[in-house]
Amino acid sequence: MALYQIPCDGCCDCLPCAAELNIPEIFRIYNRFLRGEETEALEEYHSLAHTADECIRCGRCEKLCHNRIGISAVMFGIPEEME
Repeated sequence: MALYQIPCDGCCDCLPCAAELNIPEIFRIYNRFLRGEETEALEEYHSLAHTADECIRCGRCEKLCHNRIGISAVMFGIPEEME
C-alpha cells in the first residue's frame, strides 16, 4: 500500500478543465494504482478520453481546489508511472 495518495474528495470544484481532463477521475484511478491495483488502474487510465500528460499547467484548477492539491505537479508526475 502506498504511503501517499492524492487527497481528492471528488467534489469537482476544479472543473471544467481547460484541457478537458476529468481531474477527480484521474486522481481516483491514480490512487487505485498507488493502492496496488496496478492492472485495473492502468486499464481504466488508458480508456480515458484525456490523460494527465495533456495538462497544460494553467493553474485554474489549483485556485479552485479547497483541498489545496498541487494539481499541475501531480498531473506532471502521473504519466511517468502510468504510461
